Amino acid sequence: MYVLVPDDMEFLVRFNEIESPLLTSLRDYTLMELYVEEAELIRDAHKAWSDIHRQLPAVLQWKDLPEDGAAPDQGGYLLHSPRGRQLTSLYAVEVSPRHLETLRACHTMLAEAEQTGYGPLANALFAIQRAADNQRKRLLDGYRRVVEVLELKAPYNLVESLRRATPTGPEAPAVGITLNGEEYASYQKLGKDMVAVLSVGDSFAYLQHARMYA
Repeated sequence: MYVLVPDDMEFLVRFNEIESPLLTSLRDYTLMELYVEEAELIRDAHKAWSDIHRQLPAVLQWKDLPEDGAAPDQGGYLLHSPRGRQLTSLYAVEVSPRHLETLRACHTMLAEAEQTGYGPLANALFAIQRAADNQRKRLLDGYRRVVEVLELKAPYNLVESLRRATPTGPEAPAVGITLNGEEYASYQKLGKDMVAVLSVGDSFAYLQHARMYA
């Protein structure tokens, strides 16, 4: 299946944090202390994240945010509204439904451990908080939001149009796209849904974020 992934720092920062510091820390430092089923699900989720990351176009594959806070400039394509206004680009990415199910199941397991506050997995999450600048609750909240964005149903007409703009190889040139009226309506609705997932709970951030997809 295809999902539409935004060139949006609110999404990409959270997406990268699922891998590091969250899943990498759990996989590398605490698996020997976890129950077998917990360790296996964490390994499976890390593999699912890695497989999705490999499917992303190069412009979305950055991991380290520059000190100035700006996303790295790695090319990409230009997306325009029917009236020629530049829009936040979306990329059609093929994702296995099984990977999304695995990521969702792992988040559910981690959130339950966080809520109960005891057991090997809860102890591992607490250790991540001590070792990382990021608070574990924020990491888990970001994890949930990323999965919910990836689970949003991508409109078929928009996917078909944007697949033409998504490079299929390292040397493939990106193609500029101008949406027609129907595609633009689908874009605005999907963008609104993405913002509702990523920025709900902060009214100021929500309003600022919504402007990226207006």
